[in-house]
Amino acid sequence: MPYSPSEPHQRIAAALLGASRITVLAGRFLGGPDDDRPGGASEAWASRASLESLLTEPREFWEFTLPAARQIAARRPTAAHTALARLQRAGVVTHIISQSVDHLLVTEGATDVSEVHGSILTAVCTRCGERYGLGEVEALIASAPDGVPRCTNTDCGYPLRPSSTLWGEPLIDAAARRAWEEATECDVFVVIDSDLRAVPISLLPSVPLTRDVPLIMLGTIPTQYDRYASVLIREESEPVLVRLADLVAPDTD
Repeated sequence: MPYSPSEPHQRIAAALLGASRITVLAGRFLGGPDDDRPGGASEAWASRASLESLLTEPREFWEFTLPAARQIAARRPTAAHTALARLQRAGVVTHIISQSVDHLLVTEGATDVSEVHGSILTAVCTRCGERYGLGEVEALIASAPDGVPRCTNTDCGYPLRPSSTLWGEPLIDAAARRAWEEATECDVFVVIDSDLRAVPISLLPSVPLTRDVPLIMLGTIPTQYDRYASVLIREESEPVLVRLADLVAPDTD
């Protein structure tokens, strides 16, 4: 097939040509529908999965959060996860900033990821640092008279919390600092399936833009940065990423 710059994956490939440090910001539902919109699931998360709820109504917090975490843990990687991880393993993508809490990019083999909201697949004791899988948390809740999981370490017994950020909390500090560093140092910045509505991640593309670094926008969700994009592709990300990976990082297995 002759080269056609009108094809989405080839337009992105052309924009990446010659770049040495490419940073990707991946949204919460990479390659799939965002079912966490205002008026829907996000309203429940705001009221029932917040730090205030954890501190004031811990039983109700876990009654909502554990089933929700189980649903997230049941997600499976999309072809978009696989393609993006392949692009990083091939050295095309330098760093990935992930807004998701499902850990799927790492599961698929991505090698350098900043999970700015952490992962909901584990819980942590903030007193001693011990971590627990969802199965352990479920067992602790079932055996607790008040329905609140607590650390089982000797002389601890502190209430657990999810390893992910809760509604209204700051981002994971180390991951957020790394995200800003990568946005400062990259020579191409790619946004995939992110609505760029939540501060401070919504401000992240402005960092490369102030340095005249090309901004590539991919996905179906319009954003306030669309008019600044060097390449704007408002299409489903999955087929574009798969064809891009096949073009610039062919799988040799």
